[in-house]
Amino acid sequence: MTPVRWITLTALAGALALPPARAVAQEEVEVARADRSSFAAIPAGTDIPVTLSQDVTINEKNIGQTFEAQVTRDVIVDGDVAIRQGAPAQVRLVRNEKNQDQATLRLSGVQIGGEMRTVTTESARADTEKDRAGTAKKTGIGAAAGAVIGAVTGVGVVKGAVLGAGGGLAWGLLSGRDREVNNGTQLEFELSESVNTR
Repeated sequence: MTPVRWITLTALAGALALPPARAVAQEEVEVARADRSSFAAIPAGTDIPVTLSQDVTINEKNIGQTFEAQVTRDVIVDGDVAIRQGAPAQVRLVRNEKNQDQATLRLSGVQIGGEMRTVTTESARADTEKDRAGTAKKTGIGAAAGAVIGAVTGVGVVKGAVLGAGGGLAWGLLSGRDREVNNGTQLEFELSESVNTR
């Protein structure tokens, strides 16, 4: 076999080996495009459930820090999957607007259609999924604002959280000791602004 033919056959073999990887990448792109094209926006008021992927230490030092999470289950908009279960997400520890001596968690980013999008949400709530009465019913304390709770969230317990009037959770910063929201804790966030998906 001549050197030219050998080089040609080698190049051809290499080319034949590439398409499967390219096909997988192309398929992922097409799925992402399909996710984005079915609707223009996820409306304000949509609930996004997430599960923490790491422990969150509640203290002054961590105010403004982001922590990894993932979407707990599919988020549906108009019958279509807007955000897929398992999509990466990020939560941020911030001061409670109604009480600067408290901190709360807000969802700050979530992957939609293959891209991480910035989102604006209300404060974290315990994710009770099937029970919209939610935190109050599961803890048996009623929905009294300012009550200290240990809200069961499916996996993990939100220890020492203060329940706000709207069901939002907050943690005191002046107790003299750090609090932990554990890896695996399931939380839910309501979008306060719509999210453009295109």
